[in-house]
Amino acid sequence: MRIDRILIVDDEDELRRMLVDYLGSQGYTALGTRSIMQSEEALRTDAFDLVIADLRLQDGSGLDLLRQLKQLAPRSHGVLMTGYATMETAVEAIRLGLFDYLIKPIVPAQLDLLLQRLESIRRLQSENSYLRQQQADVGGDEIWGRSSLMQDILEMVKKVAQTHATVLIQGESGTGKEVVAHAIVRHSPRANMPFVKVNCAAVPETLLESEFFGHERGAFTGAVQRREGRFETANCGTLLLDEIAEIPLSLQVKLLRVLQEREFERVGGNKTIRIDVRLIASTNRDLHEAVRQGQFREDLFYRLNVVPINLPPLRLRGQDIDDLVEFFVAHFARKHGKTIRGITPWSWQRLRAYRWPGNVRELQNTIERAVIMTGPGGEIEVPEFALPEKASAFDTMNVADQLPTVDEMERRLIGHMLLHTNLNKTHAAEKLGISLRTLRNKLRAYRSAGYDTEKPGSWVA
Repeated sequence: MRIDRILIVDDEDELRRMLVDYLGSQGYTALGTRSIMQSEEALRTDAFDLVIADLRLQDGSGLDLLRQLKQLAPRSHGVLMTGYATMETAVEAIRLGLFDYLIKPIVPAQLDLLLQRLESIRRLQSENSYLRQQQADVGGDEIWGRSSLMQDILEMVKKVAQTHATVLIQGESGTGKEVVAHAIVRHSPRANMPFVKVNCAAVPETLLESEFFGHERGAFTGAVQRREGRFETANCGTLLLDEIAEIPLSLQVKLLRVLQEREFERVGGNKTIRIDVRLIASTNRDLHEAVRQGQFREDLFYRLNVVPINLPPLRLRGQDIDDLVEFFVAHFARKHGKTIRGITPWSWQRLRAYRWPGNVRELQNTIERAVIMTGPGGEIEVPEFALPEKASAFDTMNVADQLPTVDEMERRLIGHMLLHTNLNKTHAAEKLGISLRTLRNKLRAYRSAGYDTEKPGSWVA
């Protein structure tokens, strides 16, 4: 993480001005003070990433000031500089946990090396923090599924992961958009860099800009100190903007600038901050439709839609359900200390027939509940799932009445393949084993019948 604001404490006016001027020329915001009293006031009124204090000051020792850093500025790092180096002073500096110990006269190369080391350490600390937070609760980063739909998506993930391209993941709630984002990061050159997530729908609209870009002290009521935004925290890594369709139009303009220029200013600030962030966006809404309705900027959509990944709902991944069920049963049996002999045949039938409107997330919760309710050493029975009574075709007296016609099955198959190929008609025709002309003729017929062929997800279910 980049060092931004630096406080120089030295009562030698010429040296202090030289250090402040040099740091300013290197893009840092530096402030100089000549006494402990002035420095304490500065630390109370502003946030500094680094405090470099001389050992001998006109009103005391720089060590006394640096001892107070944990109370005055817990996030600040301390560096002692002196022209009177002694072993006792060095030992005391180490005991206080100071970052470094500089011997005068100070030259620019010393400062450059110190700042590079400090930024590297802060970045590693940030990465470790986020890596701990991002440990997946279930299944790690794996994209579960042997179906051709999911295998092709996994192949696409591996290809796009090696690039720095922006990715837009679309799919119903619970289809695994965040899992796909994790997989992209895991296979990318940024795998060991910060991976930061923001749920745009969970942050109040008035605070979203500050969440993205950070703010300066006093930028608004309650901004008692400077705060880094998520873009800044994710620098050199990856930022996932979940539910991106919920971003207000006023903020979409600023987000577009970040994608184009890779720079921004904190709220209430005027310093331009440059970043290197790989962006992944996800949404369960149809962004094409949001653009058409004027709820989402078209230029931002095209900036985000560099590599689109459309996740199929679980009801279209039939052969994957068995694998997911077996995995979740084993996982939750271990988690809850249960011994489960398996699932009864009728229960399997019910699971396969249910349409899973909540997708993988609903399946996961359903299996966990069933494992908890099943007795030790028992088999999971249908009642333990607590699925809706009208959950499947098996609950009806006349299953044949609910079977689709051949034409309807053909339309669904074409719709699935269009989703699978991200609306690439040439690839869809090849996979379907028909000519491109035949596919176009069928799509023309579907349009005449009232189906939106640009949104096959609306007519494949």
